[in-house]
Amino acid sequence: MTGEIVIRPYRTGEPSLVCHLQMALYQRQYGFKGIFEYYLLQGMSAFLHCPEGGQLWVVEQQGTLVGSIAIVQNGPDSAQLRWFAVEDALQGQGIGGQLMDRALQFCADSGYTKVILWTADILHAARHLYQKYGFTLVETKENTEWTDRLLLEEKWERSL
Repeated sequence: MTGEIVIRPYRTGEPSLVCHLQMALYQRQYGFKGIFEYYLLQGMSAFLHCPEGGQLWVVEQQGTLVGSIAIVQNGPDSAQLRWFAVEDALQGQGIGGQLMDRALQFCADSGYTKVILWTADILHAARHLYQKYGFTLVETKENTEWTDRLLLEEKWERSL
């Protein structure tokens, strides 16, 4: 797919596409099961019910949603980075960095002093990007629900 890449705030109807994109990517790349979609939709539902202090951005190419990132308020001074995904064919082209820059600038502009995120140990490219952006691993927990193998969920943090 070629064409201009546009990063913009989401529009009505797109949050479900964000969950679909992430589910499809993780299922294809890592064998994630359908229960992961429940986890995605549950969080998105909560965000849509109370979006104050957060934002969801989508990456669009030729009218197709090909990536996303969001910030969700996680406390008075803290935020959580969520729904970070970029289509396979566009990975490695700097889009992830552009999304991270946008999300972290939003956090700084919103007065947050800390950002957290949850990821999985098998998401090597994402973990590399998180380290590059100053996040540090602070907690792990086992997950046997999302795939047929043991995953380690990882909590990462960064001060602003």
